[in-house]
Parts: sequence; C-alpha cells; structure tokens
Amino acid sequence: MRADDRSRDVVAAWRARRGAPNIVASLTAEWFPEERVAFDDLAQLSAINCGRRAGKTRAVVKAHMRSLLTIPGYRGLYLNSTRGEAERLAWFGNRSDGFAALVQSLELPLKLDNSKLTIHNPATDGWMFLRGADDEAELRKALGGAYHEVTWDEGQKIPPKLALSIREVFFPALLDFGGRFRMTGTPARNMSGLFWDVTRPEKEKRLKGWNVHNWNLLANTFFGRAKLVRGQWFVVWGARDEVVSGPHAVGELEAAVMGARWTKGMLELQKLYGGPDVAPIDSPIMQREGFGLWVREDAAFVYHVHKVPARELFYAPARMRPDGFPDVARALEDLPWDWRDGQFSLGADIGFHPDPFALVLWGWHGHDPKMYEICSWSKTNLTSQKQADAIKAIRAHVAIGILVADAGGSARPAVAGWSEEFVERFGVPIHEADKHAKNMAIDMMNGDIVSGRIQLREGGELYEQMSQVQWSTIVSGTGKMIEDPTIPNDVTDGGLYSHRHSYAFRWRPEEKKLTPGTPEHTLREEREMEEHAERDEEDDEFNPYA
Repeated sequence: MRADDRSRDVVAAWRARRGAPNIVASLTAEWFPEERVAFDDLAQLSAINCGRRAGKTRAVVKAHMRSLLTIPGYRGLYLNSTRGEAERLAWFGNRSDGFAALVQSLELPLKLDNSKLTIHNPATDGWMFLRGADDEAELRKALGGAYHEVTWDEGQKIPPKLALSIREVFFPALLDFGGRFRMTGTPARNMSGLFWDVTRPEKEKRLKGWNVHNWNLLANTFFGRAKLVRGQWFVVWGARDEVVSGPHAVGELEAAVMGARWTKGMLELQKLYGGPDVAPIDSPIMQREGFGLWVREDAAFVYHVHKVPARELFYAPARMRPDGFPDVARALEDLPWDWRDGQFSLGADIGFHPDPFALVLWGWHGHDPKMYEICSWSKTNLTSQKQADAIKAIRAHVAIGILVADAGGSARPAVAGWSEEFVERFGVPIHEADKHAKNMAIDMMNGDIVSGRIQLREGGELYEQMSQVQWSTIVSGTGKMIEDPTIPNDVTDGGLYSHRHSYAFRWRPEEKKLTPGTPEHTLREEREMEEHAERDEEDDEFNPYA
C-alpha cells in the first residue's frame, strides 16, 4: 500500500472516530466575543493589543490549528522574537495548550517535527511553521515563502529597524493566497516600532490599513465565568472550574463574573508586581500590563517634548510636497518673521539601509530668542548622489549658514567627499558633527525645549522621533546612559548636530572669565579634560591601530 493511501486511511479512520467537524468547532468554543471578532477578522492586516493574561497566544494557536485542519494546502507561520520564545509560548504553551500539546491531546493525525517546529497535515498537505526572528537576516529567510496566515506574537518586541523588512518580506508573501498578517502584543515602555505605530492611542496617527482589536484579562473567561451546578448558578475560574462565589440569582451573575475576573485576574497580577503600594491600579505598569493601555509616565524619554504642552511646542504643521519631500517654500512662510532676514543651519545624518539618511533644517532671527524647525525628513536606500541632491533641494530655497553632517564610522569618507564638493561648488562650510559629550548637548537642547526656545512642526518627523527615543536600560562601559539602540534616532541626531553648532550664529552670553585657582576654575578645567578624554576615546573607535 502506498504511503498516500495509508495517510488517507488514517485520516478517514480518525474522522470517523473523532468527528473532525466537532473537533474543529471545539477549538474555538471557548472564545469570548472580543476574541472571536479579532480572529474571525478577514482583513489582510490586523493587530491585537491586549494586557497580560488576556488569552491572545492561546487563541493564536487555536486559530492556526483551525485553518490547518480545514484549508487545503494551508501555509501558516507563527513568529516570536526568538525561537526559544516561539517554542515556549506556542509549541508547548504556558498551560500545555500549544501546538504540540493540542495535537497530542486531541490525537490529531498530524506530523510533528520537534526539532524544526513544524506541523504537517497529510490529508490536506497543509503546513504550520514556527520561527524566531532574532534579526533581519533570520527574518529574510522567509522571503521566498507564501502564506495564508502570518502571526507575529509579542509584537511590541519587534525592533523598529525591522519594520521596513516586515513590509518587504511578509506583505508580498501574502499575495499568492490573499493571506493575512496579524500582530498581537502588549503595550511596552518603549513606545516605538511597528506595533506602536499600528496601535498607538491617537487613532488619527496610526498606520493606515490596519484593523486594531483591544481587550484585557477582564474579558477573559478563564478568570471568571458562570456555571450551572445542580440547578444553581455559581461563578468559577481556572482550568478546574474552581468556585469563586455563589449560588447567585441570574440578575447577579454579570456583576459576580466581573468581580471574579477582577479578583483572580487583575488583583493577582497586581500582587505579582509588588502589591498596591508598589503597583497601584493607576500606575503605569498596571495600565500597560493589566489594561493594555499605552502610557508615557515612566518612560525614560531622551528628549523632553512630553513636558511641554502642544500649544507651546508647535508653531505650525509639517509642510510636505505630494512626493513626500519637505515643501520648504511653504514652510518658510509659517515663520513669524520674514524668512529672508533669518539664518539657517542644516543637520544631516548619513545612512543607507537599514538606517536612513535624515536631515533637519533650523531657522532663527537675531531679534527672536526662539529656534524654529523649518522641516525634517528621512529616507532609506538613498545613494550618496541622491543624499547630496536632497541637500541641494533644500539649498535651492534658502541660504544655509552651516551644514553639519554625521561623520561617524563608515560614513566618514562620504562626508569628506561631500565637504570637498560643497565647498568647491557652493561655498558652504561643512562641519563634521561634534559627537563628544553628546549627553551634555542633549541636556542643552532639552533646556531649550522646556524653556520654549525651540519650536517644532506638528506631525513632523523630528517630533515623532523625539517623542519615542528613550534611554536604554543598560549603560555604557563608562557608566553613562546611552540611547536605546533599537529605537531610530537618525532624525533627532540630525537635529541635535545642527542645534549644537548653530550657537555660532545665535546670540549667547559671553562665558564668564574665572580666576585661576578658584574652585569654579578648577571645576571648569576638570570638565574640559573629561570632554577631551571622551573625544579621544571616540576617535580611537575609528582607528584600527589604537
């Protein structure tokens, strides 16, 4: 007997014994209304934003299993940040409710490969794959695939730098079958990346084309549900139907169920975080993890734009041309003074892929203490010539007093070449960005932000990055705070470089002369020595013989 015939016989026997349609229905029988709406959503792009213990990963597994059993030739892909996470959360499951556990407990005629984390359905030639996406190279291994459904679980862990690759890799992979891409996740302190862009609380600022679903553990029937026992209604919770309260009258059930979910779910989660003294219900951690809400209060933001009311921070909207490049002519008209009497500096951060080329144009006036963002912009995959063309396009509208470019690492030769070209052709002084004592420069810029001396464009790229860049939870080898390397800072760096150098063109008080030997003079000398040491260390990074 051929292998295919044996497989068909096995499947036929299984269906006769187990009743395949009933098993498929039983996979989703426990879904509460919010889950069913989300996982029955046929939109090609959808996101599920939940608090912890909301049942989303368990539902993801059952949704894929339903499709694997019913769709001929099904191709499904489950992704998590690492293979270990995919194995722990979805292959085995927190309550033995992962893919492998379901196949074994339901005695499904599917072939498991524990080493490759794959499931094959011989009856339909369907396949389910579980993968980790530790970096862009790992992610691109899926480029040649075609899928009915792709789920990225714990979407808040997707590094911002992978957002473009996700669009490049997975969106085309959906075309063959008219497939769907789904993200699930929980709000995180780092409000950046694709999951944030799709689920952020300001609906008008979300990425277009996505259906977003929200719920938290208070909707999860695991933590509280009504059960009829010998003619009386009780409220039970957990996998073993442990009684929480009852008996109840029918009219009391809804309140009793919600009370159980609050007690067994929310308050137990609060206890894990240290109790009400450490994690009050209105604390950021409970709002995020319990209620699935994005909050800013405890995020370690690098730039202090959240400390300034929008009416004081913004002076005009971002002005962009239909092709996405800044509309400099219109932007100049927004200034409170005649732009022809102003002075301007342009900061550029050089990049190609995945880091983009970015620029920020500042303007100020001798009789105005404020500095104004004229425009900000970034784009990946620009050649050196196109990056130069972008700068020339800005210069076509305004005379730039100083152009500051990031000359770090491999970009140094490019900047040097640009410097020669611009000095020769346009007489524009090119300055390599002063990157030593960067934290001090950030402090200076934050001082200008909080004091109202910096005015930004509402909806501009500079503000978008400033509102997201955060300090890392780790520090450098010198003990200094460093910016989170997973959050893009190309535009903010461009703005910081030119802001720092622009003081040569703006009025500032003359530095007070100090008498040698005084404590103030000694402190200044120590500070200058530290700055020189930092500069030497950074220079050594680019010297292979140091």
